[in-house]
Amino acid sequence: MTITSAAPLPSGHTAVVGVIGWPVEHSVSPQMHNAALRALGLDWCYVPFAVPPERLTEAVRGLRALGLRGINATVPHKQALLPLMDALTPEARAIGAVNTLVMRPEGLLGHNTDAQGFLRALREAGFEPAGCRALVLGAGGVARAIVYALLSVGASVTLLNRSAARAEQLAHEFETLAAPGATLSAGALESA
Repeated sequence: MTITSAAPLPSGHTAVVGVIGWPVEHSVSPQMHNAALRALGLDWCYVPFAVPPERLTEAVRGLRALGLRGINATVPHKQALLPLMDALTPEARAIGAVNTLVMRPEGLLGHNTDAQGFLRALREAGFEPAGCRALVLGAGGVARAIVYALLSVGASVTLLNRSAARAEQLAHEFETLAAPGATLSAGALESA
């Protein structure tokens, strides 16, 4: 019996990348990334790794030991990865979350691509966010990246959350990150 495949099977030369999360079975990232890798003709493979929160430190050590090239991270690991990185990009440090780990000879570099992805999506939809007025609802992880992105291009941001204290805490953390002309105010949804 001869087995044929549209894509070559992984070999000892295949570069492995993937996504870690808990749960991660629902992720469509492997299908999207593997299709892109095949289209580019790269001998790479993108794999989902289900990592329980209590095993994150151990898993990160394992990624290094196995020689993976890079990993994306999803809930609930984005903030927990910060202290496990050897270095952070300015965006990851400011947002307080890592969603992409790059294995380098000098150690793990933690990135956060959410802010730039948000800005790019707005611009591709024909909207220039620089200097705009924006309302962000919520003060969780996604809101952190969006507020950072908007402030970086000089937007005036109003941040509302169910808990005014949480919105004010986020605003306080980000007040020094605003580009010239940007403003940030916070409050509770009930008072708006």
